[in-house]
Amino acid sequence: MAEYKGLDGVTDKDFDPYFGIAKLDEQLKGIPSKKMVLISASPSVGNEVFGYQIIHKNITSDVKVLVFLNRTSPQSYLTDMKEYDFPANDNLFIIDAYSGITGIKSDETDHIRVINNPYDKEEVKTRVLKELENGYGLFVIDSFSLLADFFDFSFADSFMNDIKQKIINKDSAAVLLFTDWGYEKQNVDKIISNVNSTIEIKGIEKRVIFGQYFAVLKCDWIEENPTFSSVLFKAIKPGGIKVYFPKILVTGPTDAGKSSFIHSASKNAVSVDKLGGTIALDHGTVDFQGYRADLFGTPGQERFDPLLKMLGGEAIGVFLVVDSTKPEQFPRAVEMLRKTETYGLPVVVIANKADLNGSLKKEDIREKLHLDSAITLVQTVAEDLSKVDPNEPIKLKEEGVNEALSALFKQLT
Repeated sequence: MAEYKGLDGVTDKDFDPYFGIAKLDEQLKGIPSKKMVLISASPSVGNEVFGYQIIHKNITSDVKVLVFLNRTSPQSYLTDMKEYDFPANDNLFIIDAYSGITGIKSDETDHIRVINNPYDKEEVKTRVLKELENGYGLFVIDSFSLLADFFDFSFADSFMNDIKQKIINKDSAAVLLFTDWGYEKQNVDKIISNVNSTIEIKGIEKRVIFGQYFAVLKCDWIEENPTFSSVLFKAIKPGGIKVYFPKILVTGPTDAGKSSFIHSASKNAVSVDKLGGTIALDHGTVDFQGYRADLFGTPGQERFDPLLKMLGGEAIGVFLVVDSTKPEQFPRAVEMLRKTETYGLPVVVIANKADLNGSLKKEDIREKLHLDSAITLVQTVAEDLSKVDPNEPIKLKEEGVNEALSALFKQLT
């Protein structure tokens, strides 16, 4: 996985071990040594991909990772990881507590340790604790709920305490993947009380699941009493966990540069156009710093105003694009915000064509648009006007596009 820089400008190299998931590393600053994290999922939403991504981020950052695996075979596990573009390397080691249950013979290798009798509590505990003596930066249990099911919560709680002491002694960290299958509340509460941080994963449901989110319920190494918000996400093949914004509106007057912005921000943008101007809709999917967003662009012509309210429906944020050389269009830009009924949503104003003759300065644009000081205004310019294709939207320079994306995504999370 490529290194990412969070929206706050901190790179993932500043954390060790890592989550490798946007927003989690930004909020929690990685996984400190001697800490234990519980990733608790509802039955309707799997947490396996969180495990794959955390493991892969660390093994590719030269952190040795040990996985206690009782959910599937090591071979299937590695295949599943690869489908998300998370291949294993020599930093990954697995304790196989699955094959013995199925009766499938599994031979030990340099990277796979085998528990011959997974039904034996003492063998399980002794083998794991002995292996942790070899020094791993991160220990992952997949799955802790199956461990409790297979034995009982009393054993799981005792085992957790042993692991906790071991990672403290070895200056390591641990992640436990847990699915709450309707267990007694007192058992779940005891597990949560015994870890340093709990991350909850759930689905937004109404007859069917139409969204998934994660939220940090607690974290004892963040001192300044933060408020952690729920974060929508998607598990994508390949790519893994991405913080997800399902609908961001891109609006503004005709020829301001809405299509240019969407096509510059995404690699798969499409437009419906006629005579060079968008008459219905632009759409593009953005992947940026571990975030994914769907952008929807509106037409600028007044005759299509009846579409604006429909296009603005269910948007969670707005990019308002204006032409820096045409202040006479600014009232129209504000009117379009009103017609889309997106007032009150997080908004970033993009002042396009900032390098052309007659373009206004930032402070003049703010004054003429009557922008509140809290609203971010970003200037954008074309990559190279000498290479413009009249049949394609003009590409904008990356710096301005990324600044605008970062500014809005910060507001949304």
